[in-house]
Amino acid sequence: MASTLTVNIAESITLENGNQMNTFNTVSIPNISQIIRRIDTIATTFSGSGIEIIKFVDSEEQQTAGSFVKSDVKYLRFTNISSTGSAEIYLISTGNESSIFTLNAGKSLMFDNSEFNSTSTNDYVVEDYVDETYYSSFIYYDTIKAKALSSSIKLEYVVASL
Repeated sequence: MASTLTVNIAESITLENGNQMNTFNTVSIPNISQIIRRIDTIATTFSGSGIEIIKFVDSEEQQTAGSFVKSDVKYLRFTNISSTGSAEIYLISTGNESSIFTLNAGKSLMFDNSEFNSTSTNDYVVEDYVDETYYSSFIYYDTIKAKALSSSIKLEYVVASL
């Protein structure tokens, strides 16, 4: 039986003049039938090819433990629940192209699927303006890995899919 995942984001600040500003955003994601929530200790060094926390596959038949079907993923959240220390979150494609995000203590990073459209040479108006060595057509990531920067951290992550 599928369920609806409700995500609430609230931001609040009291300005120097005493005025309060509050924002709230709520989104409902229907038809969720698979969800995981996990807390892992992330070390400062990779073991072998890295600390792989999530793997994405193309079909239900290809699934293994800890993997999700790319087209079914509807929500991902990563939160560094440590009070100190930062981590890097690696979004890696099969072709070993990647994007790296730094996640500081207490901060979160959210995505709505396994698609990440990064800069490519097609983003430039003038042809041959940029060295193609540094740009790609990285769109879908297949693996998410993590690495702590200065000391081990606790990483909480949630993945919801159809």
